[in-house]
Amino acid sequence: MSDELRTVFVDFLPNLLKNNQSREETMTFLKMKFEQGLTDSVDRYWELPQLMTLSPEDPYKDLLVEARELFVAGHFYSCVAMCGIVRERLVKDMFRASVLIHRNELTEQPTDEAFDQLERVEISGIVEFLRKTRILTEEAANAAKKLGGLRNDYAHARGNTPEKDANSAIKLLHTLVEGTVSIFKDYEIKDGRFVSKLASPTISLE
Repeated sequence: MSDELRTVFVDFLPNLLKNNQSREETMTFLKMKFEQGLTDSVDRYWELPQLMTLSPEDPYKDLLVEARELFVAGHFYSCVAMCGIVRERLVKDMFRASVLIHRNELTEQPTDEAFDQLERVEISGIVEFLRKTRILTEEAANAAKKLGGLRNDYAHARGNTPEKDANSAIKLLHTLVEGTVSIFKDYEIKDGRFVSKLASPTISLE
């Protein structure tokens, strides 16, 4: 038997008795860990794109914020994976909202059950379909394609530069959001107001 000393990583906190003392000890440990990484977290926060694209009620807002928070916290693999998840949901929802079936002189949207059969379809094919039908802009489609490549690299443990790639994934996701569900897709800011690109009415920022 070898007498060689080895360094190992252990985490005994989950095995502590669940009492007030152990809760205090765990809180102290987590607080120390948080404070040690705080400077780096602040620096990463400044690298994020500004976020002023979604309404508070938008279903994608929480997903986008979660992806950003993973980057700030330094969870780069998780960040890339989360960006890929949001990309897939966005693209599939764009597809669902755009497809109509014409049958027996009636036009209707496919049922959710019918759409669910497409959940196994390779997402890159859907991106190309949306690109060819001009539902996705070239910029948004290219961002979706590149983001898919990054997501696959990290899903299969092939990523080599996690912080750099997580930063890229966040920016690609923002590009995709801007080209799909962003309020700026249909509006622009002029003189402190949201102005429709298609009509004259305005929405005040106040």
